[in-house]
Amino acid sequence: MKTKRVWLVLAGCMLLYGSMMGIIFNCAGVLINGVIQAEGYTSSSVSVFYTLKGLVSTLSLLFAAKLLALVNIKLLAVIIGLIGGLSFSLMSIYTQPWQWAFSGILNGLASSLVVLLPTTVIRNWFIKNRGTFMGMYMMLSGVIGAIFNPLTGRLIESVGWRKTSVILGISAFAMVFIASLLIERYPADVSALPYGGTEADAVKGTSQVKPSAKHAPLKIKTYLYIFCSVTVAGLAIQMVSYVPQYASSLGYDPMIGAKMTSVLMIGNMSAKLLFGLCSDYAGLWRSIQLFLGLIGVGMLSLVFGSGVPLLLYLGSLLMGFGYMNGVANSLVSAEIFDPEQFEVQYSRISMLSGLATAFSPSIISFVFDSTGSFKPVFLFLAVWLFTAILLISLREKLGIVRKKTEHGS
Repeated sequence: MKTKRVWLVLAGCMLLYGSMMGIIFNCAGVLINGVIQAEGYTSSSVSVFYTLKGLVSTLSLLFAAKLLALVNIKLLAVIIGLIGGLSFSLMSIYTQPWQWAFSGILNGLASSLVVLLPTTVIRNWFIKNRGTFMGMYMMLSGVIGAIFNPLTGRLIESVGWRKTSVILGISAFAMVFIASLLIERYPADVSALPYGGTEADAVKGTSQVKPSAKHAPLKIKTYLYIFCSVTVAGLAIQMVSYVPQYASSLGYDPMIGAKMTSVLMIGNMSAKLLFGLCSDYAGLWRSIQLFLGLIGVGMLSLVFGSGVPLLLYLGSLLMGFGYMNGVANSLVSAEIFDPEQFEVQYSRISMLSGLATAFSPSIISFVFDSTGSFKPVFLFLAVWLFTAILLISLREKLGIVRKKTEHGS
C-alpha cells in the first residue's frame, strides 16, 4: 500500500484550513475597514456582517456533521471554498450597507465546516503523533494571515476595495480547489497507509468507524465540562482585538499596542504546533493544564505588569497561546466521545464555544465602559484558567471518560 500519500493529504488539509482562515476570515476586518473608510459608512452600519457570520456559523453546526457524513469530501471542500470565495467577491457589487448581510451568511456557512472537515481527515490518516499533525495543519493559517493582511491593505490602496475583494475571493477559492485534489477521507479509499498505522487501520475507517449521520446522544454534563475546562482558552483570545485599546488606556502610544499585537501573533502561530507536540509526548490533559497555566500567567502579566512594557509583551505572547484551543477541543472530543460519534459531538462542542464567543465582545465592552479598564476581564479570566487546571485534575472523579463500546475503549 502507498505510504507517501499521507503527506499530500496533510498538505491538502493545511492548504484548505490555511487559505480559508488566513484569507477569508482573518482578512475580513482589514477589507471591511477599507470599505468603511472609502464609502463613509459607520462601523455599526456594516456590523450586520459580523453578527450574521457568528449566528449562522453557530446554527449551521447543527447539521454540519451530518452533511460531512453524506457528501463526498472532495466536493464538500470545493463547496466550502466556493461559498467562502463568494462571501468576499460579492462585496464588489454592493452599494448599500445592509447588503453585507449576504456575505455574513455565506462567511458563517463556510466557517462551520472549515475546521470540522480537515480535523476529520487528519483523524483518519494519522494514528501516531496525531496532536502534532493537528497543530501543524492549523498553524499555516497564521502564516497565510500574516502575508495576506498587509497585502490586503496595499491592494485596497492601489486598486480599491472592490477589486481587492474579488482578488481575495478568487485566491482563496483557488487554494481550496487545489487542496480538494489532495485530500481523501480514508487511506483505504486510495490504497494507502495511515501514518503510524497498519493496513487494518486503513480499512477500519471504511467499515467500522464511518462518521454517523444518526442521532448521537446529548451529553450536557460533558459539554459543560469541556467548556469550563478547555474552551476557556478560546475565550481568552477574545481579548486579542482589545490589545491596542488596552495599551492606549494605560497611556502608551499606539506603537506599544502594535508591538503587543505582533508579539501576540507569534504566540498564535506557535501555539498550535507546540501544543500538538506537547500532547503527543507529555499527554493531552497535562498539556492542557500547562498551556492554561501559561495563558493565566499571561493574563496576570498584563494586569500587574501594566507599567512595564516588557511584561506587557510577555503577557501578549502567552495570551496568544490561547489559539491552542482549536487543537485541544478536537483532541479532547476524540478522547472522550466514541469514534463513530466524533463529528456530531465535536460540532456540538464547537457550537457551544461559538455561542460563548458571540456574546463575549458585548460583555467585555460593557466592563470597559463601566470601569474604564480591561483589567477586571483579565483578572476574571486568570482565575477561571487556574480553576480549569483543577477541574482537569478531577476529570476521572467527575466521570468525564469514554465508556467502553465495541469500537472504543
